[in-house]
Amino acid sequence: MFVVIAFMAFQAAMWTHARTEARAAARDAAVLVGRFGASPDDVERSTFEILENKSVLEVRAVDIAELDEIRASGTVEVTITARANGIIIGTSTDVEVTEAV
Repeated sequence: MFVVIAFMAFQAAMWTHARTEARAAARDAAVLVGRFGASPDDVERSTFEILENKSVLEVRAVDIAELDEIRASGTVEVTITARANGIIIGTSTDVEVTEAV
């Protein structure tokens, strides 16, 4: 019984780490666009590539608001949608995080 509970706790910690990784990438992307004036399309593409190549996430989409929306609202909103696989084959959880700067 202890092994099962320990395994579940470890899996939950891994999924929490994946969610935190996505949130940090979204925050970094929002800062690049909002504070440093980087192109939303370039940041979207580079964030997708970085997460795809160097993280445990299977990235589905990185969405950054268009420049017109950013100028109108004064806020850069970045949403990352991904899947974090589990330790056991066939288990996974969906991750969707949104950060705004």
